[in-house]
Amino acid sequence: MPPDEAEALLRRARVVRLGLADDEGPYVVPLNFGFADGRIYVHGPREGRRLEAIARDPRVCFEVDECEIVPADEPCGYTARFASVIGYGRARLLATDEEKRAGLAVLMRHYGGPEDGFEQAVLEKTAVVEIEIESMSGKRHDVPVREGGR
Repeated sequence: MPPDEAEALLRRARVVRLGLADDEGPYVVPLNFGFADGRIYVHGPREGRRLEAIARDPRVCFEVDECEIVPADEPCGYTARFASVIGYGRARLLATDEEKRAGLAVLMRHYGGPEDGFEQAVLEKTAVVEIEIESMSGKRHDVPVREGGR
């Protein structure tokens, strides 16, 4: 998949799956997110396994996808139309209120929401993480629609 198509999928996707590792092993968590300027933004509570893993090792993996199962009359005829992007980057916890507001604005823009008006109390209890994308690749599988919709 060309880079511009991979970025378009990141702009369309509704959920990012973030892969981390800690002493307990691999950890994948689905998250709301925003994407802009080669960076992914996620948010959540200021404590927990995700932030502890990032503090120990900021390297992360991420995945977004779109998928539609295409049924068939035979079990081995089933297939899927899909597009997916898998990438790698480095995560960092945003420290200042200004950084947090900017990251949350990207996240809200992704879902068509308001980009300002974040209350100070919300900023104080919210962790915002910026992931600088280092590499990513995408794959697409298009299948023609069969007659009769199957």
